Amino acid sequence: MSASALRYMRPLVRAASFIAPRTAGRLAFRLFCTPPRPAKRNGNGGTGEQALPAKLRQASPRAIPFPCGSVQAYVFEPEGRAPTRTVLLVHGWTGDAASMSGFVEPLLAEDFRVVAFDLPGHGASTGRELNIPLGVASLAAVSRVFGPFHAIVTHSFGGAIMLAALAGSVRGQPVVSADRLVLISAPSSITRITRQFGNALGLGRRGQAALERRIHVVAGNPVEAFEGPLQLESIGLPTLVIHDRQDRELGFQHAQALAEAGPFVRLEATDGLGHRRILKARPVAESVARFVVGEG
Repeated sequence: MSASALRYMRPLVRAASFIAPRTAGRLAFRLFCTPPRPAKRNGNGGTGEQALPAKLRQASPRAIPFPCGSVQAYVFEPEGRAPTRTVLLVHGWTGDAASMSGFVEPLLAEDFRVVAFDLPGHGASTGRELNIPLGVASLAAVSRVFGPFHAIVTHSFGGAIMLAALAGSVRGQPVVSADRLVLISAPSSITRITRQFGNALGLGRRGQAALERRIHVVAGNPVEAFEGPLQLESIGLPTLVIHDRQDRELGFQHAQALAEAGPFVRLEATDGLGHRRILKARPVAESVARFVVGEG
């Protein structure tokens, strides 16, 4: 949502928070869960392989149904070799499978099958919304088709979704499993993010409480159940946390909090790559591949 739109909405939202907090909370939840949908990147009206972004054309596309629609997956196989194990790539908010393509080549070189997919409301997947329960449901469906996973590599909000899926934090959803986990530019506190959003939107105390009650109803757990360090501690997997010190979307303190979950977490800091360019840095992709293989 643009800054100008927020400026006009804040007085209305603040008034609604006082007069009709439940309605304000529901509206805020809808806004919180609705990513912007960019225009289709292929403007040639092509179909099949030619309709795919160039970075995904070497993959085999596959639609995976889940209870709320379907998600589009892309499967990369090592050329001329049988894959040893499978690695899953999970993008972040407003990203897509193509945004994770920088990790594909180094992993294929190590004989891994690599699966990337568009989360609900993103890329070629169905839906207009994304929240942690929707993300976990889609991950469970992808896991049923392509699991078990040797490793899962995530970016940004994809890391929050993945932690909830691994920790079983969404009631009624099966637990996803993996042997190793990579969290790149991941948030440590959904509670903090939710309250920052409410403050930016102009929610008052009653409206913010209604928003958090709505999260509890939808997820089956209060927002505090999705705190990253607590979930990571309960999972206990070998985990690599990579975060840029100049990340302006999610400050470096998020990585430091995640790293405190236990001795099984390794923190690697980068400088000058920000929140999104970090995905295009070859040294980062190579570091991820070494960790996935088990080196270091």
